[in-house]
Amino acid sequence: MLFEAPDESCWVGVLRLSLRIPGARSLKDKRRVVAQYRDRLRARKNLSVAEVGHHDEHGSAIMAVASVSNDQRLLRSVLDQVAFDVGTWRGATVVDTWVEVQRPWDSDAQSQYDRFVDG
Repeated sequence: MLFEAPDESCWVGVLRLSLRIPGARSLKDKRRVVAQYRDRLRARKNLSVAEVGHHDEHGSAIMAVASVSNDQRLLRSVLDQVAFDVGTWRGATVVDTWVEVQRPWDSDAQSQYDRFVDG
């Protein structure tokens, strides 16, 4: 059972960035660019960032950027702005972006942990 506050508004947003790293000649070169992007996003925007794909390819990377907010429109705006900003940075080219903003739970959905609580 989920107890919500009457004024509760919780939204989770995820930005998926598909990057091409043309100057990377090795995994070390690629990881340097990915680390620079990750650190910049964490420091400037206070976002959660992880490399989630193409780990063993030196010319490309998939990064996920996540944030939580009580305002759906603000969250989407922040993630759209991040996608734009990353597209202007040197070191990699943004090939594709994808943004999803949703509530972390649905009143009709059952959590994977409900069976442990309910017995």
